[in-house]
Parts: sequence; structure tokens; C-alpha cells
Amino acid sequence: MDLVTIGETMVSFVPKGFNSIQYGADFSMRIAGAESNTAIGIRKLGHSAGWISRVGKDEFGQFVLRMIRAEDIDTTQVTTDNDHKTGIMFKSTSPSNETRVSYYRDLSAATYLEPSLINKSYIANAKILHITGITPILSKSCYETLRYAITTARANHTLVSFDPNIRFKLWKNQDHSDMMKELISLSDILLIGREEADFLFYSNQIDTIFEMIFSSYNLQYVAIKDGSRGAWAADKTHTHFIPAVKCKSIDPIGAGDAFNAGFLSGLLDNLDLNTCGRLGGIAGAYATTTFGDIEGLLSKEEMLDILNNKTVVTR
Repeated sequence: MDLVTIGETMVSFVPKGFNSIQYGADFSMRIAGAESNTAIGIRKLGHSAGWISRVGKDEFGQFVLRMIRAEDIDTTQVTTDNDHKTGIMFKSTSPSNETRVSYYRDLSAATYLEPSLINKSYIANAKILHITGITPILSKSCYETLRYAITTARANHTLVSFDPNIRFKLWKNQDHSDMMKELISLSDILLIGREEADFLFYSNQIDTIFEMIFSSYNLQYVAIKDGSRGAWAADKTHTHFIPAVKCKSIDPIGAGDAFNAGFLSGLLDNLDLNTCGRLGGIAGAYATTTFGDIEGLLSKEEMLDILNNKTVVTR
């Protein structure tokens, strides 16, 4: 397996149009999960991907599995919980492009992930284990599961990729900065948002942030994602600025996950760091051109056409 990831995927209810939830609305059902978003993005770019999780024995769980399987993601390591339900969320976007999210995931099936559910060989045989800072916040057992997976990966030379993906709503007025830094210390690849980097490393200067990261952690690669302002990709000796890709953005949710997929696909293809960053930037930008987390993810053919400045025919 090229990439394995661990985390919760919820059913996302999205009002049609720009309707406010409080006044009632017609909803569409989609899936939403940072880790599965990246797995699907990787798969669309030509690499194999597996997803480890837990869903409830309910129709929402079946919906999640059906949607992820439809994207050719391996779900053999997903378990079903008879006692706890699949998490759900509601997402609305205003005409000014402001996104609001309400979670109903406390005590969901995924919060009952535990180390005993992890197949060590599944991770040991993967090239990359991709994790986010969402999963360990969900419960103590989720944190322990992630630590177990990381230990397994490091013992078997599987690269660990980490996106802090900080969600302050999930932090519930607690400071989990030390946990995020602990996970960075256990990783080989850091994929972090600009605001997250400023927050965790107490600086808004890119050069200072990179200096602090590489002097404090034994990371191979770091990408800092700054939305419409572009991104930076660096290793211990070189830093590349990646200009933003111009496109019509209508829904920013999922852009960071798509960037991760593009960047990691470049590493899997043994491409140079600047090209990995460009792949991430293209994937992230186009992910914002549709409503939904995965609908805007590019195929490998589409990605290569854009990378090589060819016209992309969409209709």
C-alpha cells in the first residue's frame, strides 16, 4: 500500500444553496473526513490508499463505507461498532464564502478506536502513514491508537506524515499544543497551515518558523500552506515558495487535505521538492472550486495537464 491513514469520517449534511440551517433547508449528504479526503486524493493521483477507522452499525456508517469504497480506497481495516453511532456534521457556506460547521461526533464509533484494532503488518507494509491532529483529540483511546500506529510505522521504516489540522472547536478550551508538537517530533513529513505554524511556533516570519522547525525536529520535509497566498516547501537545505494557483474558489473546506494528497503523491513518484509543492498547490486550489470535500479532487491526467500548462477540458 502506498499510503495508509487513520481517522474519523462523518456524514456531512450541507444545505442546498446559501440557506441558513436555523431557518430550515433542503440538505445533500456527503462525507467529510480529513484523513479519507487525503486518501481519496492520493488514489485519484494514481497511488493505492487504505483507510483505518470505525463506523457505527447504522445507515450512516454504510453510507460512509459505500462512498469511500466507490473511490477505490481499501476499507478492510475499518471495523463496525454495534454500540455507538457514526458521527455526523452540518456545514453551511454564506454568500461571502464564510463556512460554519457544527459537529455531532462526541462518543461516536470512531472515538472508540483502540490499539488492538490496528493490524501492524498493514502499516508496516505501507510507504507512508498519514495522520492528523484531529484524531488524537477525539478520545484517549484514539490518541493511544495513533501512538501505536506511529510506533509501528517508525519500527518498519514507513514514513510518517502529519498535518496538525487544528480544530479549536474540538479542543474545547484546552491547550493541546504540546500534543501537536509531540506528534511533529515523531513524524518525517510535516504539512501545516500558516496560521497553525504561527500559533505553534510563536512567529509570523516564515524563515524563523522553518529555522525553529528544522532545529527542533528531525523532519525530512515541511510544507507550510497559506491558502490564496501560496505555500512553501522545504527540506533541511532548500526552501521553495509555491505561488498560489488562480481559480474561482467557492468552498475552501478540504483544500489542505487536497494539498497533502498532491504533495505526498509527488514524494511517492520521487519528484523534486518544488514539483511536490506545485502538485500540492494545484490540488488544493482546484479542491475549492466545488462544494464538498472530495468533489474537486483531480485525477492524475488532469493534474499533469495543469502542471504542464495544458488546457483542461471540463465540459
